[in-house]
Amino acid sequence: MRLSNPWYGFLLNLPGLVIVLLWVLFPAFLLVCWSFLRHDNINPVTFAGLGNYVALFEHRLFWLSFGKVAVFCVGTTALTLFGGMALALSMVKITRGSWFFRSLMILPWAVPAVVSGIIWKWMFSPDFGVISDLLIKIGLISEPLSIYGNFDLAMVGVIVADSWTRIPFMAIILLAALLSVSPELYEAAKVDGAGSLSRFASITLPLIKGPAMVGLLITTMFSFRTIDIIIPLTAGGPGRATYVFGYYIWDQIIKTLNFGVAAAAGMFLFFMTSLIAAVFVYISKRET
Repeated sequence: MRLSNPWYGFLLNLPGLVIVLLWVLFPAFLLVCWSFLRHDNINPVTFAGLGNYVALFEHRLFWLSFGKVAVFCVGTTALTLFGGMALALSMVKITRGSWFFRSLMILPWAVPAVVSGIIWKWMFSPDFGVISDLLIKIGLISEPLSIYGNFDLAMVGVIVADSWTRIPFMAIILLAALLSVSPELYEAAKVDGAGSLSRFASITLPLIKGPAMVGLLITTMFSFRTIDIIIPLTAGGPGRATYVFGYYIWDQIIKTLNFGVAAAAGMFLFFMTSLIAAVFVYISKRET
């Protein structure tokens, strides 16, 4: 078979394609099947129809977790966007040793989320945490700050910690987009008398809108289903202040062993992430 034959490339990729399909489709098939079964490790496993979905939507903790994850998702996405934009705009001005600073920039993204949660747990500690110490020294607070006993600050803490791991990824996407913008456009705008804000609004933002939408889509989808940074940091507390949707699924699997409801919740999570992706794709196509 010649290299120009399209079937040659298909056959070379077929083993990897089969592995990927099995890796994705088989667990997805089990998830769909279990969502229609009464599998609570108490009663015999039987067909439940839509019973798991009805029980899911009638559960108070389900709606509580959905509201918490909405706040967490919006906060994380917004902070990641502004932080990534600020970091990318700063990095694009660096010419000497840019490879070194870009390597440092990507380090938080390379840290596993669980490890990041432990690091931020130490930093937020009211006893020996560096954050309370710095805020006291600069005079913003008079006593140590504790996110573990404050219902409102707990959500702020997990948003900051999660955004810290996602800002480098957003910054890399935006930095690549900024480097592709021709400097001649800025020079022409300067000649016309446009200021920095005008150049940013009329040149930079329109030209990096596409990559920014991709970064927003990925950040929103990942933050909507995140749980790994919240478990070591706040464990869903205090008083379920950070009880996001992923934690609800975790409880159904680990604590109550109700695999049927957990599978139904997983299908709802899949539907919501697909809906988020569809909205972003629709907006992107509408603006192009």
